[in-house]
Parts: sequence; structure tokens; C-alpha cells
Amino acid sequence: MKKEDLTGKVQTVLGIVDADSLGITIVHEHLLHDMEIHFIEPDAASERHLAHQPVGFDNLWWVRLNESRNLDNLRLIDEQLAIKEAMFYKLAAGKTIVEVTVPGVFGRDPLGLLHIASATNLNIIMGSGYYAGPSHIHQPAIKNDQEFTEEIVKDILVGVGNTGVHAGIIGEIHCSAFLKDSERNILRCCAAAQRQTGAPLSIHPSPNDDLALEIIKILKEAGADLRHTIIGHIDLSGFSRDTCHKLAEAGCFIAYDNFGLEGLLELPGLGHAVELNDRLRINDIMNLISDGYLDYILVSQDLATKHRLTSYGGLGYAHILRDIIPLMRARGLSEEQEYKLLVDNPRRVLSFFCPGG
Repeated sequence: MKKEDLTGKVQTVLGIVDADSLGITIVHEHLLHDMEIHFIEPDAASERHLAHQPVGFDNLWWVRLNESRNLDNLRLIDEQLAIKEAMFYKLAAGKTIVEVTVPGVFGRDPLGLLHIASATNLNIIMGSGYYAGPSHIHQPAIKNDQEFTEEIVKDILVGVGNTGVHAGIIGEIHCSAFLKDSERNILRCCAAAQRQTGAPLSIHPSPNDDLALEIIKILKEAGADLRHTIIGHIDLSGFSRDTCHKLAEAGCFIAYDNFGLEGLLELPGLGHAVELNDRLRINDIMNLISDGYLDYILVSQDLATKHRLTSYGGLGYAHILRDIIPLMRARGLSEEQEYKLLVDNPRRVLSFFCPGG
């Protein structure tokens, strides 16, 4: 494939499509995903029993409060279940899902995503790269910069391995709470791969305002196109309104991508607990719209565990369309603003730009 063939287009697992055909898009999801690496073995004997049970309605009360302490909850490995869940999104008028599971320990599954896309007729955009921190622990040999960059370029322009399935976005690229030097290097490699392919880039930032701004500085200095870069987990990271302004003013798209996830989160290096709930997400987005930053806002759910699927009593991939958009309309969101959030902004960030142009 020639790089020029992608300019102004979007690359899905089923092939290249016109950016204008994406329709309603959620930009940060997982359909097939194995997060065993995040499993935390409980100390108590009775909880260890619960930790190794399949997720079901008899233990869901515990799993919801201990999502990383049940091994089965961390695994989305059933294609048929993924098809069923994705269809709820399609029936709610959704058309495109950006699937940002990366290779290595999280089990990126190109052929599985191809099967889901074929069965649902949804546009599915697959990620490339490494979720830097934990995934490196299990890499037999960490690649050098050139190898890392070349692998991403190959995923996009040639396809993953011998599958013939192409990635359409770089990421999600993980940055830990304290932003290691190795992660700074990976960011530079991703910028190099973006320059060579014109692909969009998705960043899981450090949950720290200053480090988030350092990340975009690193990317910019390495030649990344911030107009095709997503800084995700704005809600999860607890970034200030001022930091959101600065990210948008740099040209980045900012994603409130954990809709449906509620509770009190305390991440290492954050310095404070973040209250997570949809009411606050809506408030933040409406405030940013009133500040003039509508053109830079994206939404998604980052669904990565069984307990959040509708089959297990969760809200599923259609939550934003079914539940959140009506609430935002009640808060004054216009049809034009809704179109920006769900269609136009994703179209702009996900379309490939001309490399070197």
C-alpha cells in the first residue's frame, strides 16, 4: 500500500474507507482484550475463591467493587459475545468503533476484530504500538527505536504479521504516572511512525497535568501532528480545565472516554482522588463547549471488563448514545454540537494526513 492512498481516508480492519462514511464514532474501546497483567490476587481466602470464579450474577456484587480482583472479569476473549455486545451499539445508530488494544500481553486480535467487523458491518479501527509500562515487563527483548518504529509502520502499511489486517491508529500508547525515560523514547518513536504514515495517534497520558503537557511537547518536538493526536482519559486523569484548554490550544483532541465508569479513583502520582461519574463528565464537557473548545472534544467508554457488558448487567457500548446524549440534550446540547462530538470531530482526527505534508 502507498502512503498516499491513505491521505484523507480512514483505515479499518476491513479496508480503507472515506472519512465521511464513519458516522457516529466512539474513539477508545476494547472488544477483544486480556488484562490478566492487571489481576490483583486478594489476600483473604474467601475472596480468593471469588477471584477465580467466572463472572455471574451470583458474584457480580463483589466483582463490581473489585474489578481487578476477578481474573475472568479482566478477559474479553469471546468473539460471539463481542459481536452481540457491538450490535447493541449498532442498533443505537453507532457506526464506528476505535479498538485500541495493543499487541503483546493484552492480546490484540486482528483476525478476531475482522470477524466482528464482518458480522456486524461496523467500521472497526485497530491500534498499533505498545502499552509501554506493564507490557514491556513481558517482552522477551525490548526493541530498539528503529525496530519499534518499523513495526508500527508495517502494521499500518503492510498489515499485522501474515493476517493482511491493517492497523488504522497508533495507540493507545501508555504513559505511566511518573513518565519513564523509556516512555519518552516510545513517544518519539510513535511520532516518527506517524510522520511516515500519516496515521492518527492515541495517547494514554500520565495522570498529572504537568506531565500531560510534557507529553505533547515531546510529541511536537519529535514532529508529531497534534491535529491528529488524541489525549485520552481526560476524566480518568482528573486534568484541570486550564490543562484541557492548553491541550486543545496545542491542536490535540481531548477524550472523555470512560463514560459509565463510576467511583473514587486514586492513581499513583496523582496526588489526589478523582471522583468519576457521568454527571461530572457532562458538566466538564458542557463547560469546555461554553469555553469555545467544542471542536476538540471526543467521547467514549473504554469498556474493557466483563462487568461493564450488558450481558453481565453493565451499560455496554451503547451507553453514550442511549443514556448520555439525551441528558446532554436536556442540558442544552444542540443537534449541531452533538454532530460535532459524535461524527465530525472523530472524522477529522481519524483521517490520515499526507506524510511530510
